[in-house]
Amino acid sequence: MFYMPNVFRRMNKDKLSSKSLRYAARLRESRGICCTEIPGPNIIICNAGQAVGLTKEHMIEQMVAYGVDVSTLKKFVSVKGECFAFLVFNSTEAAEVFFKKVNGRRLSGDIGGEIVYQYVEESSVVDDEYICLYDIPKGLHLLKEFLTKEEEHQFYSHFDWMEAPKKDKKLKNRLVKHFGYEFRYGTNDVDLDNPLETKIPDVCNVLWERLREHGFDLGIPDQLTVNKYLPGQGIPSHVDKHSPFGDTILSLSLGSSVVMDWKHHTGKYVPVVVPSRCLLVMQGEARYDWQHGINTRKWDPVVDENRVMTINGEEKRVRVVTSDSVPRQTRISLTFRWTRRGPCECIYKTLCDATDKKEITEELAANLEELHVHKVYEQIASHFNMTRHKAWPKIAHFMKRLDPGSILLDLGAGNGKNFANNNDIFQIAGERCSGLLKECKENMKSLKLSNCIRLDLLNPCLIDNCADVILCIAVIHHFSSLGRRQQAVSTICRLLAPGGVALITAWAKDQSDSHYLHKHREQNPMDEIRSIGASGLTLPVHENRTQFKHNDILVPWKMRYAGEKNSNDIESVFYRFYHVFEEDELDDLCKDVPGIKILNSFKEDGNWCVIITKESDKRKSDKSRKKTSK
Repeated sequence: MFYMPNVFRRMNKDKLSSKSLRYAARLRESRGICCTEIPGPNIIICNAGQAVGLTKEHMIEQMVAYGVDVSTLKKFVSVKGECFAFLVFNSTEAAEVFFKKVNGRRLSGDIGGEIVYQYVEESSVVDDEYICLYDIPKGLHLLKEFLTKEEEHQFYSHFDWMEAPKKDKKLKNRLVKHFGYEFRYGTNDVDLDNPLETKIPDVCNVLWERLREHGFDLGIPDQLTVNKYLPGQGIPSHVDKHSPFGDTILSLSLGSSVVMDWKHHTGKYVPVVVPSRCLLVMQGEARYDWQHGINTRKWDPVVDENRVMTINGEEKRVRVVTSDSVPRQTRISLTFRWTRRGPCECIYKTLCDATDKKEITEELAANLEELHVHKVYEQIASHFNMTRHKAWPKIAHFMKRLDPGSILLDLGAGNGKNFANNNDIFQIAGERCSGLLKECKENMKSLKLSNCIRLDLLNPCLIDNCADVILCIAVIHHFSSLGRRQQAVSTICRLLAPGGVALITAWAKDQSDSHYLHKHREQNPMDEIRSIGASGLTLPVHENRTQFKHNDILVPWKMRYAGEKNSNDIESVFYRFYHVFEEDELDDLCKDVPGIKILNSFKEDGNWCVIITKESDKRKSDKSRKKTSK
């Protein structure tokens, strides 16, 4: 489906900035995309795309801001998981107007940075259609046109409100009201001992009889949550908690159609168009074993649900997510539930709250890290390099204080951003990821350094006492068991020369003092859960730019919530494992390793940091004698 010939037209360097040339070269080398200096109707956005939250809406706002006719934009193609996108104009003249007015300008919102554009050959513009080969989840029933237009108007008028009254709640992505019982988003349940005075309105009674006409004799629910979604608002992927509610969930859509994303823990992804006046009935697998959510965007892709393709010699009806889009309108949804008491007894254990969570054994830890650390960094190495440019201030300060002649070893060097332009010290980069090691070698050329080696921090092929200084920046938190984190610190101690110093950092669970938190983003009340292979282990997925709620988590890469989040597709998001540290946890980890003394411990911008030294054999012997004499 993607055809991008591996050719590159030589460009006039006098006409293009060095930044443009650099991006164009990367696109040529990594994707075979042909940039050109000759104007044409096709333009590529070189350094922003779906991976960083770029949307069609951003481009339209940009065009309006700089006086470009929006109607001249024929197509916007945002490639899944990529940091580039295409603009196709209806003429070369229109593309030239856009290029001259907008190139190098900053986008509005949180994407930030100057956006670099280039003309691109037509053969390099890709088709961004996504073909979904999976059927909708079993147990999911779409009862379309469940209400008449007149009935929809009656329901919409009854449940509409312009703004949330004080007694009702305003969540991050929507306004919400509750009837019967309050749905508690923090715990995803209800308090059965505290029913609400406001019961489900009588206007809903028409639904129960009509459900029986469709073959669903369900009785009358006792809990209703009403959500009002303005264009651009959505809800994170979630499963309604098993234990507090029965085996059927109903969802009635009013006012606007929407694309609802259904995700299975095995990796299946199914986009489902939910039109207005449709009643969703969720039972069985759809109720218990799939997560569903709505992307926070103002435009939904057009989903062709009736495409017929020949697959393995057989014709099969598939759904295709096209690059075309339609604007959302204000939507109101009514979610009906039947409450219950006691533990869940369903057969779907992966997402069930009644299932005992599996411990992370050493064998499972190694498999988890291979899948959600090592393989992920191999896949994202190029983009990781584009987003990491300089060392943190404390690390830069630490590097300036090194004695001339010191041997510095950076364990988990990444792309080498921590290295100093200092020929008085001997710097060695150690990195397990081959993709990052390649980027590191390239970046270190400017420092006239080429000391890059591939190694595993748990089993490095290096002699003892080989380094005067060791950096281990943002690495320890990728080890998924206490034993492996202890082994990593022990390795640092073994490689460090007596009297040498090491700086170790790890992400802190408490991010209240950091720039990581988005000041306008509320905590996601629902956890997305992912299964780790066939291990039976499940982990919560962290929502970027919010406070951490768990110690062991999966953190999405390329899901930067800035305006529209168009990369919730399972194929365009990579999940990295993190163990985020409590206060004093990193200190205690170092104290457990013999021969280490902590010189300084501090927190910087959401990271726990510790500077340690390795005591000499003489000092360790003295301590041993003192303990013996006591």
